[in-house]
Amino acid sequence: MKRFTLLVLSIVLSAGMLYSQAWIQDLPQDKLETGTLTLPEIQKAFYDYWEPYDVKNGYYMDNGEKVKAPYYKQFKRWEWYWETRVDPQTGAFPTKEQLDNGVASITDNKSQSGNWTSLGPSTSPGGYAGLGRMNCVAFVPGNTSEYYTGAASGGIWHTTDDGATWTVLNDTTPVLGVSDILVVHPVTGPNTLYIATGDRDGGSLWSIGGQQSNDNNSVGVLKSIDGGATWQPTALSFTVGQKVRVNRLLMDPNSAYQTIYAATTNGVYKTTDGGVTWPLISGSPALIDMEFKPGDPTVIYGTSENWGTNYIYRSSNSGSSWTAVTSFSSSVRAEVAVSANQPTWVYVIVANTNGGLQGIYKSTDDGTSFPQIVNGSSSGNYMMNWSCNGTGSNNGQGSYDLCIAADPNNANIVFIGGVNTWYTTDGGSNWSINNHWTSSYGCGVPEVHADKHFLVYQGGSSTLFECNDGGLYKTSNNGSTWTHLSSGMETSQIYRMGVSQTVMDEVIIGLQDNGTKARLSGTWNDVIGGDGFECLIDYTDVNTQYGALYYGDIYRTTNHWGWSTGITGSLPNGSWCTPYLIDPTNSSTLYIGLSDVRKSTNQGNNWSSISQNFGTNLDNMAIAPSNVNYIYASEHSNIYRTTTGSGTWANITSNLPVGSSNITYVSVKDDDPDHVWVSMGGYNNHGVYETTNGGGTWSNISSGLPLLPVMCVIQNKD
Repeated sequence: MKRFTLLVLSIVLSAGMLYSQAWIQDLPQDKLETGTLTLPEIQKAFYDYWEPYDVKNGYYMDNGEKVKAPYYKQFKRWEWYWETRVDPQTGAFPTKEQLDNGVASITDNKSQSGNWTSLGPSTSPGGYAGLGRMNCVAFVPGNTSEYYTGAASGGIWHTTDDGATWTVLNDTTPVLGVSDILVVHPVTGPNTLYIATGDRDGGSLWSIGGQQSNDNNSVGVLKSIDGGATWQPTALSFTVGQKVRVNRLLMDPNSAYQTIYAATTNGVYKTTDGGVTWPLISGSPALIDMEFKPGDPTVIYGTSENWGTNYIYRSSNSGSSWTAVTSFSSSVRAEVAVSANQPTWVYVIVANTNGGLQGIYKSTDDGTSFPQIVNGSSSGNYMMNWSCNGTGSNNGQGSYDLCIAADPNNANIVFIGGVNTWYTTDGGSNWSINNHWTSSYGCGVPEVHADKHFLVYQGGSSTLFECNDGGLYKTSNNGSTWTHLSSGMETSQIYRMGVSQTVMDEVIIGLQDNGTKARLSGTWNDVIGGDGFECLIDYTDVNTQYGALYYGDIYRTTNHWGWSTGITGSLPNGSWCTPYLIDPTNSSTLYIGLSDVRKSTNQGNNWSSISQNFGTNLDNMAIAPSNVNYIYASEHSNIYRTTTGSGTWANITSNLPVGSSNITYVSVKDDDPDHVWVSMGGYNNHGVYETTNGGGTWSNISSGLPLLPVMCVIQNKD
C-alpha cells in the first residue's frame, strides 16, 4: 500500500518541462522569482500568449502550414493534474509541509499479498508505437548482452540476453522513476548498482508554480549490492516534499568504484566511500549533465538548465571548484558529450527558449573555448522541431527532450536527439536526419518513437542506445537500422482503462505519449495514436469499443478495431480528459460531458443536449445503475444531477468542502440512485464524502485515509 500510494502521489505530480516557454515572460516577475504564483495566474499568461495563434488541439496555422504548438500538450497535462489539487479559492499550490505531511500519514495497514497478475502492455513493435518513456541505460563491463535501463515511472529493468527478456528490480522502492544508473561489476558475485531516483525530464513548473521538478520527485541515490534484489538508501537522501532532482551520476574509474559524483538541482555532491557519506561539494552550479574528460577524471565538464542563460562549466580539481567557461543567453538547457577517440574534444548542444536549437558548440582544447559549429537560427538547422529537413520553425521541446553522444571510436560521429534524432559524420560540418517519429512524413529514415531523452554508446564500442518516450532502441550501424528493445518491460503511464464484461482479461487503456491500446484475444494492439484517455467496452458486445484522444475526440469500433470511426467531430471540445459513459441498461446509448451533457441513442452517430450549459467543461459523470434517469456530473467545484434524464439539472454541491478542495470522481451505489460518493483532491479537505439523500447532505467518511488527494472512489459491488 505504501509503495502504491507514493507512486500515485509522484507519478503525475507534473507532466512536461514547461518553464522554457516564451509566455512565461508575461507572468508577474516578483511572484515568479519567489515561487508564489497561483494556478490562475499561470493559466492566464499561457492562454493570453496562445490566443492570437488560435490553437486547435495543440496545433495552429502558420502561412497555410499546420504547426505544432511547442509544449502545449505538456502544459495541458500539467494543468489537468493540478486543477484538482490546488486551493480552490486562491489557486495556491500545496506547500512542502503539506506534501511531507501527506507522505508521513501513510500507514502500512493494508495487505501487500493481493493476488495481482500483470496484464501489460509489455510488447510493442516499436517505431511510431511505444510502451513508455525511458530515461537512461547502463552497461555491464565486458558483457554486451547484459545491461540495465531506467523508466520515467516504471522502475529499473535488467536484461542478460540483449533485450530479449527483462526483469524489473525495484517494485518495492518508494519512487519508481529512475534518472541514471551506475553499475559495478565485480570479479565474482552480483553487480553493485546505484540509481538516481526520480524523473529528471518529466516536467517542471517548479520555477513558476507547483514547484514540481519532475513526474517522480527524487528520494536520492539508492544502492544495491545484490544485483538489484534489495535496495538501501545512501547518504544522499531526500524527501518527496523537498522536490529535488538527481540528474546525473558519474563514477571515477580510478577510485576502486568508491568515488561518485551526483549532479542535482541542489548542486554537486561527491562520495568517496561508496555512498556512506555524500557531502555537497558545490551548491552552485546545479547541473543537468556531466562528463569526465576521457582518461582524466580530475577534469569534469558540466552543463546547466535554466530559463534565460545557461553555462558550460569546467572543473580541473575533481569537482572542488567550477569555472563557467561560456554562457548562452536566451536558452533553456545544454547537454555535453565527449569521445575517447579525441580526449580534448567536447561537444555541447544548447536549446533556445522556444525549445528549438540555439546552437551546437565544439571545443578542441579541453573545454577552454567553445566555438559554435551549428547556428540554430539558420533555416535548415532547425533540428529540434518535427520536420525531416530542419526547416519550418525553430522550435521544439528542448527542455524536455535534449541529448547528445559522440562515438568513442570516431569523434567525428555525433548524434543529437530532440523530437527526432540527427547525426554528423564529419565533426559537425554537415548534419542529416537519422530517425524520425513517423514514416508518414516520407523522410526515408527509420521510424523510431519521438522525444529523445538519452543517447549513450555501449562501453568502448560504436553501438549506440537511445531512450525516448516510447522505449529503448539501439543501432550498430550508425542508424541505418534501429532495433526496438522494450518488449518485455511494463512502463506505460496510463490515464484510463475500460474492462470487458463478457470476455475475461480483455481491456482497453489510454496512455500518455503512446496512444490507446486494446488487449484483444490475449494480444495488445495499438488502436489509436497520440495520447490516450477514457476507454470503454460495450458490456454486451466485446467487438464494440471506444477510445479517446484529448478534449473528447472519441473513436468507436464495432468490429474489434478492424476499423474505427470518429463520433464527436461535430461537438465542441471538452476537458483535457473528457468523461463519457455507456448507459447501463441500453448499450447503444452514450453520454458525454462537455460544458453541457450530450446524449446519443445510436452509439455516437448523433448527439443532443440533455442539460443546461454549466459554463465550464465537466470532468466526471456517473449514472445510477438502478435508475438511469439519475445522472450526476461534476466539475471541480460543483456537482449536478438530474432525476429525469434531461431538463434542468440541480446543483447538489450543498455542504461539500469545495471552498478548500476539488471534486475528482463520482460514483453511485448499484441499488440506490440517491446514494453517492465523491472523492476530493485537495490537501486540506481531502478524502471521500457520501450522501444517502441525493446530495441533500454530505458526510465526510475519510477517517483513516492519508493526508493526500483522493482521485477516485468506486463501490465493491460484490
